[in-house]
Amino acid sequence: MQLLTASCYNLDVICLLNAFTADNYYTSRHKEVFDAWYPRLSEERKTRIRELVNRQGNAMLSPTITLFISSLENFNTRNLVEMLGSFDEIEASMNRTQYTFHKNEFEEQFSRFKNIIIPLISELEDKGFREYWEENWLPKVQKKCTEIDSQLIDFKMDEALQPFGDIDNADCTIYLSAFTDPLGIKLCGSNLITDIRYSLDIILSNATHELFHPPYNHEKVHDSVQALFNKPWVKKAFDSQSPNSGYGTMEGFIEENIVEALGIYLAVKLGATIEPYEYFKNHDGGSHVVSPHFYKYLCENEKMREQSFEDYFIDFVTSLA
Repeated sequence: MQLLTASCYNLDVICLLNAFTADNYYTSRHKEVFDAWYPRLSEERKTRIRELVNRQGNAMLSPTITLFISSLENFNTRNLVEMLGSFDEIEASMNRTQYTFHKNEFEEQFSRFKNIIIPLISELEDKGFREYWEENWLPKVQKKCTEIDSQLIDFKMDEALQPFGDIDNADCTIYLSAFTDPLGIKLCGSNLITDIRYSLDIILSNATHELFHPPYNHEKVHDSVQALFNKPWVKKAFDSQSPNSGYGTMEGFIEENIVEALGIYLAVKLGATIEPYEYFKNHDGGSHVVSPHFYKYLCENEKMREQSFEDYFIDFVTSLA
């Protein structure tokens, strides 16, 4: 596996939607572009995006939309508004990925965004946002790509991933974005989005983290996930997490805890200068209480290639009994 970097206007403008919700969690991180462009939006667009946030329950809009369009061929060069209007194409393309949706669930998720996001992006582009991005932000993204590319060649991903034989070994494209902070976002395949503000260590941990989504077949580990979630200290962490974390289901919360530990474990093995337990304590408000336990288990019980990850995870949960 080779780690590559790239820029992408389509992903960048979708990531900016989080800030255009006017939630301080995002606007404080992207104040320059928010101050320059939010006042130019019509009151109708501002009202509709607030309605979307209220309906969804949080201001994290970009992960779902970027996931949908990243399932399409040439998503990085196609017209974004046209792509977002292609429900049948996106549905068929998503059905060929590792992600599973019931038709009604997918249609509800897609329509929730489509009717609000398409007019908003059209309005931005009519007012010259793409030209603004190309002049003011693309050079910064390209400069960061050059910097990170020169460093990523030192990391031997194939060797580090060897114990996890079921991980897709295709090359990983890291799309560097001007507006994704504080998130790292998984795309279809082995690809992801991370932010130009991040250090090499954080970009590497984002890449290793996103490679593991989803880490297991959910049906095969259902009982163990439920047993883990039933532990009072896990339930307490789930209930007290920040709405901005976005893990609204028990399954998603446990998966994120496990992938968080896997990503940090692999990043440290590759040479990232991250203090794992300090990271778990602070990241997402310290809500990932399972992560330090699973990280410790990874360090003390080496994962062997011949053992399925499902069995490895089940053994971990059993060890906590």
